Amino acid sequence: MTTFTVPDHGACHTLSGTMESLVMTRQKNWKALFTDAAGLAFAAIWATRGATAAHLPKPVMVASLAVISLMLLAGFAYRDLIQCRPEGVRDAALLRRVKIMRIVAITVMITAVRSAHHAELLYPLLGCIIGLSYIPMGRAMQEPVHIIVGGVIVGISALSFLLPEPLHLEVAGFGTALAIWVGSVLRLRNSGTFSVPPRNALPS
Repeated sequence: MTTFTVPDHGACHTLSGTMESLVMTRQKNWKALFTDAAGLAFAAIWATRGATAAHLPKPVMVASLAVISLMLLAGFAYRDLIQCRPEGVRDAALLRRVKIMRIVAITVMITAVRSAHHAELLYPLLGCIIGLSYIPMGRAMQEPVHIIVGGVIVGISALSFLLPEPLHLEVAGFGTALAIWVGSVLRLRNSGTFSVPPRNALPS
């Protein structure tokens, strides 16, 4: 007697859906890590500008930036890829608009500064734009740390307008980098990376 096995299409669809969900989750986690790494790169660039203006020894500057950036990057990698606790985006449309408007504002600002031949205004204005973009970003992600960091960066950038060269670059550079680094530590803490109950992480 010959028997026939009927394939369980429901199980196949369930397995396919599970695999697709896993792939999307991994992509989301890697995207979150890339965004975090970009923020750390931005902080490193600003710190480099401050260190250059302050005439700090290059080996000290490079070693310090490498240690700070790599430690924070390791924390974000652990959170996003191992713990699978990237920060959740509650309003994707708002976040998308913020990123587009930030690019447009930076492009217009650079063009205007070059046309007016006031290169000294470039970094303070850039800091203001970046800082302002952090505020709606914090709303989109419901993460108050972004809002606080954005306000601090705007304040530091505004203060640097009042200072002579090269002091304004030192204040803007170190101040902006420090705000982002401290904000990164607070975000990692809020996400449960330091073995505390996560406050703002999405379920894995």
